[in-house]
Amino acid sequence: MSETNSLDNTQEVQGDQDSAVIDQAAVIEEEKVSAAAEPEEESFKLMFEASLKEQPILKRGEMITGMVVNVSADTITIDVGAKDEGTIPAAEFAQAGMEMPAVGDEIDALVQATGGSTGVKLSVLEVKQREAWTAVAAAVESGEAIDAVVTAAIKGGYKVSLSGLNAFMPRSEADTDMHINAEELVGKTCKVAVLEARRKPENVVVSRKKPMAAERDAQKAAFFEGKAAGDKLSGEVKRMADFGAFIDLGGVDALLHVSDISWRRIKHPSEMLSVGQAVTVEIVKLNAETGKVSVSMKALQSDPWDNVAINYETGMRLTGTVRRLLEFGAVVEIEPGIEGMIHRSELSWIKHDVKPASVLAEGDVVDVSVLEVDAEARRIRLSLKAVSENPWQSWLADHPIGSHITGKIKNVTDFGFFVPVAGGMDGLVHVENLSWDRKGMDVLPEYTKGQEVEAVVLGVDVEQQRISLGIKQLSGDPFEVFMSGVKRGDSVNGKVSELNQGGAVVEVAEGVHAFLARREVPRDDADLKVGDEVEAKIIEVNRKRRQVSLSISQQLRDEERDAVRNYSQQSAANSTPSALALELQRKFLNR
Repeated sequence: MSETNSLDNTQEVQGDQDSAVIDQAAVIEEEKVSAAAEPEEESFKLMFEASLKEQPILKRGEMITGMVVNVSADTITIDVGAKDEGTIPAAEFAQAGMEMPAVGDEIDALVQATGGSTGVKLSVLEVKQREAWTAVAAAVESGEAIDAVVTAAIKGGYKVSLSGLNAFMPRSEADTDMHINAEELVGKTCKVAVLEARRKPENVVVSRKKPMAAERDAQKAAFFEGKAAGDKLSGEVKRMADFGAFIDLGGVDALLHVSDISWRRIKHPSEMLSVGQAVTVEIVKLNAETGKVSVSMKALQSDPWDNVAINYETGMRLTGTVRRLLEFGAVVEIEPGIEGMIHRSELSWIKHDVKPASVLAEGDVVDVSVLEVDAEARRIRLSLKAVSENPWQSWLADHPIGSHITGKIKNVTDFGFFVPVAGGMDGLVHVENLSWDRKGMDVLPEYTKGQEVEAVVLGVDVEQQRISLGIKQLSGDPFEVFMSGVKRGDSVNGKVSELNQGGAVVEVAEGVHAFLARREVPRDDADLKVGDEVEAKIIEVNRKRRQVSLSISQQLRDEERDAVRNYSQQSAANSTPSALALELQRKFLNR
């Protein structure tokens, strides 16, 4: 080192010969310092060489402990006390389930390689995997469960990490409930049982279901030992089906049937429950052999039908909500758990056979009237039409019997035709009310659909919702006109209009026909023909049926009686009657 300094000084002097004279004292002092430093440098060199001899020689596969000296996004640098520093890929910490270290942390790692341009390659993942294999071997031997992390859902099951050791969990071994969602498991830490473990080729198969089933069996045993029907418990809705909900009672799944959720009738549990909801239930049935438990929420509520007889009575007007539409009517909820039925006949005043769906829809809020309350049978009959004005009564008030209406024929039938009289209301003109003097069936073809007619209101049946109309009543009734001038016992003249097996039909006035029975015709007149003029006596009248009965025999007998009476009276006025006259008088009068 002294020679080097002298050479430098010489070069400096030669390079600048015109410079000032060098301070000789400074040069001498510098030479003294250089001479003193030479022994110290030699000492450091010896110490460095000695320290190299003391550094450990790292071997592949060796476990070492080092201190973190640098942390980057990709690499963790470790001081391992050797010539070269060690490096660990940062990704290994996540794979091994470890937190990212900080500068100054001590870490146990496995030497994977030494020397070369990369220095010492270390691994914490391999350390964890070795530990995991040890734990797996112990778990296989003991049957105990170990910790695992579900890292991903793959075809047929799940990828699982056992402290960095990869394992496979079949879907069928993921849970005791086959309805579990795959997304619920990914990222979750759980206990698993090792079903299979081989190092070469590496293959580890685990089951989450097995330890779960074991724990559940223990919980079930404890449950059935300590619980009985009637016990009240808290649980959580685990899942739902159309027929009910499954309640987790702490290791035991109980069925809450849809009919046991509420006194109110519901179609699906989701109307009142949701998955994860906390509920309080009462045990209805339990069977330790089958492991089945049935519970009820409804059992913890009072039966609303207990107070129906007090709260509801016939004639009350209520407001309810249409819950269901059936073929024969509509079900209306008038309070939670209390439903009434509107029969289809009580839906409309106008339509007789109305379909419920054409009048109401589920969810409609309606006003109804109570027709009947039967608390024992749990039945309430309701009416929709009863809360509105009866249009038949209103129409009758505006159109009394005998009033006239005008309308167009709606349709023609075999027995008459219908005429609209108001919105949805029709009146019937029966064939019998078409004509006074002609048969209705003969007159009916003269009327067609759409033809405008005038008619008389004959009657309104509010209960049966029928209106009777008449055409012939627009003119006077010839029968009543005829009967106003005659009575029973009077003699009338008529013309035979029809002959039949029972006798003859005699027209006694225009539009008025009477019946002459065959027994009421003397033998001498038995050969009556249509068109013959006859004189007969009225022997019977039925105004309701509009029937008049005649007798020629009675007419002749009465004529004979009158003749004898007249003859006797004349003879008595002239002289004393003979014995023959007296006998004839007695005989005829007695007839």
